Amino acid sequence: MTELSDELLIAYVDGQLARKQTRAVEGVLDQDDVLAARVDALKHAHARLEAAFEAILAGEEMDISEVPVPQDDGIFVSWRTIKIATAGLGLAVAAALAVAGYG
Repeated sequence: MTELSDELLIAYVDGQLARKQTRAVEGVLDQDDVLAARVDALKHAHARLEAAFEAILAGEEMDISEVPVPQDDGIFVSWRTIKIATAGLGLAVAAALAVAGYG
């Protein structure tokens, strides 16, 4: 098994190697099934990354303002309001007990 660095394999997948280097890598890939499988995985990941990047450039990403906010239904008011009110009441009681303890 011939070891090629990940950087070299990524450069090969990106098409950034010189012709001699490309031919040398291809010669190794013909003989080494493990490296060939790694390169196939890198090519697949590269294709998915390019597709995602193209989608972003085309403006197909989801706008966060369009995502519906889940409703938090409570009995008469929302549970979030009840939680905040309870927390505020707890802080007020704690402060009153602290002042009463020092008095």
